[in-house]
Amino acid sequence: MATTTTERANEILDDGTLAEEELMDELEKEEIPAHIREARLEALKKQSQDLRLMKEKQHGLYTEIPVEKGFLDLTTQEDRCVIHFFHEDFRRCAIMDTHLEALTKKYFETKFAKINVDKAKYFVEKLKIRVLPAVLCFKNGVVVDRVTGFEELGNTDSFPTSVLEKRLGKSGVIEVPEVRAANKTVFGFNKPSEDCSSDDDDY
Repeated sequence: MATTTTERANEILDDGTLAEEELMDELEKEEIPAHIREARLEALKKQSQDLRLMKEKQHGLYTEIPVEKGFLDLTTQEDRCVIHFFHEDFRRCAIMDTHLEALTKKYFETKFAKINVDKAKYFVEKLKIRVLPAVLCFKNGVVVDRVTGFEELGNTDSFPTSVLEKRLGKSGVIEVPEVRAANKTVFGFNKPSEDCSSDDDDY
């Protein structure tokens, strides 16, 4: 499925019947064979069903996971998800929230959520989270990548959302066109910054 914004997903869900009628009219005008018409309509119906299920799971919303069991349920039930381990007293965690909120609206198919480290001590230890903010990327229940602190994001509080977007794109949890084209190098690794100073918080 191509990348869908939350706004576009809502449009498809709100106007699903209308979209099918418009597609049917278009296909009939083009005199496309019946079996191709049916395949296109089935694809549209499946897209609507998939988007409806995602909306029921609160895709398009940057949600907070209240308890550890919720974390396990979410990461094992979603194909792709991004989880921010945060502490409410850490300034950079609040900055990360702002960027993830923006990406939530842009990448509807990926579930974005956060969990307070004070409520997830077991997974903090199991996943060896030592620096905050910590953003973990999951595919089919498996951690495939992580972004800890801001070092890979320019080591500045004022980095643009696009920097985080491209970084997450390297993990495959979101489909960023320019990253997909350039992602021919070692998967998930960036060259370390020459400036090793950091304002990230040890946890």
